[in-house]
Amino acid sequence: MQTPLDIIRSRSATVVICLLAGYILLTMGGCLGSGGDGSAADSTAAGDSLTATADTSETKKKPKKEKSIKVNIGAMRKGDLVLPVFADGAIRTPQSVVIKTKVGGELVDVLVREGDRVRKGQILARIDPREFEISLEETRYRHLQALSQMAAEADTFHVNHQAVRDFTDARKDLENLRDKGTITREEFQNRLLELEMNALQKGAFREAVFQQRTGLAEARMAEERANLNLEYTRIRAPFAGIVQGLTVVKGEIVTTGAAVCTIFNNSNLEASLNVLEADLGHLATGRPVLLSIPATGDTLRAVIDVISPTLDETTRTCEILIRFKNPEGRFRPGMFVRSQIAGIVYKDRLLAPKAALLIRDNRPLVFKREDDRARWLYVDIGLENEQWVEILKVHSGGSLSPGDEVVVSDHLTLAHEARIKVRKRIPPDDKWDFANFGEVAKK
Repeated sequence: MQTPLDIIRSRSATVVICLLAGYILLTMGGCLGSGGDGSAADSTAAGDSLTATADTSETKKKPKKEKSIKVNIGAMRKGDLVLPVFADGAIRTPQSVVIKTKVGGELVDVLVREGDRVRKGQILARIDPREFEISLEETRYRHLQALSQMAAEADTFHVNHQAVRDFTDARKDLENLRDKGTITREEFQNRLLELEMNALQKGAFREAVFQQRTGLAEARMAEERANLNLEYTRIRAPFAGIVQGLTVVKGEIVTTGAAVCTIFNNSNLEASLNVLEADLGHLATGRPVLLSIPATGDTLRAVIDVISPTLDETTRTCEILIRFKNPEGRFRPGMFVRSQIAGIVYKDRLLAPKAALLIRDNRPLVFKREDDRARWLYVDIGLENEQWVEILKVHSGGSLSPGDEVVVSDHLTLAHEARIKVRKRIPPDDKWDFANFGEVAKK
């Protein structure tokens, strides 16, 4: 009787025998295949092997397509490099006035409101005119009374017109002597009085004396004064502008010199800038200015109109005035402004766009476009502002001239001789191109 261990050993031997038999059959089949019937299979296998080898070889030899990098292109230029002076300030109006009464009385009309836009000569308010109309009538009666007296005595005097002409010529000669310094002012006054007395004795001023004696001259002046006071009861705008600070109401009793309102004319404004003392040496009237107004987002092109002759001893700054028009009323007094003033101007420099400049290994370079390739050029740089940088020298790899195209975007990781494709051409834009620097430019 077999034990379990004997059964396991018997089965293991059987498995080993089966495996050996299978190996022998496979070996014999391989030998037979190398003869007549197996040659076709071997040929097919060999052909497949060669084809696979050829395909792999072709794949390795086929070049990989180079990818183009899309970039923006700018242009080199030759022009003026401006180093600006920066200053802040505020807008103000050079034309504003507090309207005050010239006569007193009751306000019978207030014809404007706060914020109204008024034209020159427009009536803002009225003072009760009745008392001033009565005064005017009184002066007219006195005028007529003096005329009547003068008419009654008209035949009692005669004017010597030749004496008047002689006096006029002699006074001109005397004035010339005074203006030349030949005679002193005191001598002039004494000799003029002598001329007047001689002319009066000859009948030169008899008509004026007659008017004074009859009261006509005084009556005329009183009438003119009464007319003027009556006109003052109509309070008018001295110029076109906007009403602000209206302080009176209808029915109010006002005295002479009382404030009514303030008129601002915002059609012409000026920016008051505070420039540091150290920057004044490069500035002059007429220099171009870029005036930025953050509240509206506008940048105005203007020039320096006034440079103050004095400095603020506390801040060590000098006031500079920039005047400009405000036809649409966009700008208001009190608005904050930032400015760039053309300081030192360097003429005829080779300039590259600031965006084209890179620093690699602590050396400045630019990428120049040549056909579809970007070639780096190491350069020496000079002066620069926020838009342009001066190119002094090209070390290797080519040259740079006005009109040459350089890469201004997507070039931080760009390699030498890299293939590029132009996405956009950025035209040269110099914010100072409106300026005419003339003789004040630095060479």
